[in-house]
Amino acid sequence: MARAGALAVGGSIWAAACFLFYVPGHIEYQLFLVTMLLGAVVSGLVTLAVYLPAYLAFVTPFVAATAIRYGLEGDPLHWGIALAAIVTFFLFINFARYIQRTFEESIRLRMTLAERNRELAERNREVERANLAKSRFLAVASHDLRQPLHALNLFAAQLRDQTDPADRARLVARIDAAIDSMNELFNALLDISKLDAGVLAPDVAEFPVGHLLDRIETTFAAAAREKGLRLRVLPSRAWVRTDAILLERILLNLVSNAIRYTSRGGVLVGCRRRGDSVRIEVWDSGIGLAEDQHRSIFGEFYQVDAPAPGGRAGLGLGLSIVDGLCRLLGHPIDLASRPGKGSRFAVSVPWGPARERPVEATVTLDAIANPARDKLVVVVDDDALVLDGMRGLLQGWGCRVVTADSSDAALAGLADHQEGPDLVISDYFLANGTTGVEVIERLRGAFGDAIPAFLISGDTTSERMREADARGLPLLHKPVSPMALRSMVNRLLRAAR
Repeated sequence: MARAGALAVGGSIWAAACFLFYVPGHIEYQLFLVTMLLGAVVSGLVTLAVYLPAYLAFVTPFVAATAIRYGLEGDPLHWGIALAAIVTFFLFINFARYIQRTFEESIRLRMTLAERNRELAERNREVERANLAKSRFLAVASHDLRQPLHALNLFAAQLRDQTDPADRARLVARIDAAIDSMNELFNALLDISKLDAGVLAPDVAEFPVGHLLDRIETTFAAAAREKGLRLRVLPSRAWVRTDAILLERILLNLVSNAIRYTSRGGVLVGCRRRGDSVRIEVWDSGIGLAEDQHRSIFGEFYQVDAPAPGGRAGLGLGLSIVDGLCRLLGHPIDLASRPGKGSRFAVSVPWGPARERPVEATVTLDAIANPARDKLVVVVDDDALVLDGMRGLLQGWGCRVVTADSSDAALAGLADHQEGPDLVISDYFLANGTTGVEVIERLRGAFGDAIPAFLISGDTTSERMREADARGLPLLHKPVSPMALRSMVNRLLRAAR
């Protein structure tokens, strides 16, 4: 382009010299020069107008030479030719600007299209990677579900024929461990679903981080001992301002991963004060991570190649949950790690001012009372096994229970009691296309009271979560542990007092 521009400028200067020193009186020569002027202006418009400075450098000598030479002739005809050259010059300059704008716009559109194509190609690659990751995840999840289910079948068969109390207690403990393993998977999937659905609302408050660290130590002390690891949790008197439950979930995932991928040495959990923040750090002497994995491990379904010898591979969801919760709470998370040298995860939490908590001298009767005792609870589900299990569990807590598979059956069962229920528990999806939301609304309408109620569902899609949240109904996801179920029952019954 530079060479072509230089040749064009040089040619235009030579042609301008011809105009300035043409032989007067030869009309043919003058017509030739004017024709050459128009040809140069038009051809330059086609070839050089995409870059206006080049076009001006090419055309200006022609027009200037023509206007000067003909203007010096002193007669109206030549003055008209000079004026026409100037007018033509400005007209073609406008055309050149239009061509330049059109060319620039076409280049801009082409670059935009190329950028969109690159983005689309990258998204396609991301989708392919996600599909591959999910396929791997489904294979791991299927294995992790089949293992405890297989173990449950074996333990249940042994328990059926076992008469020795010690052996029965051992089998019950093994069954509990198998159930805990399945719950770990389902809880991880549920956490991901809640984050994707955007239904988690942080409950921010000031609290002493030491209480949280004590629970972490209690939770993982046994697991660390079983692997021959040293778990050290440093005490702290710092207070932080955040959601205590969500922060605990973050630390549970971090410490669980640290123990899983550490075969010797130990895990250290502690706090550091950094300005207006408290850094909660989790150190381990595990396998460590290469630098190119530092961001990948926070993606869904990403799995480190292998856990510590004898350990069980993770599902690739724990750190994704940590990343999502940290984003939700606005807590930066930092990672330092080297292969074979261990890892350090640090979560920065806003510092909170310490507050004195009133010390209760005596335990109130309400604190030790069972809020579910003698309460009338309605359970609605279209699965007879679930109804039978819920009836036995609730009656063991001292509840009076009415079980039904529909709102009509529930109302019929309540007629024998001649009173309204204290609590309604309903499955989300019932027979004949009805939902638990409809059942709860009908029972509330029948008794003219905002009866405490909550839903249970195996559907973890964001639509179900948002709908339950919009109706103000708590939603538990199957499988529900007896502890979680009793916690929800007690909370709603206490709130209704």
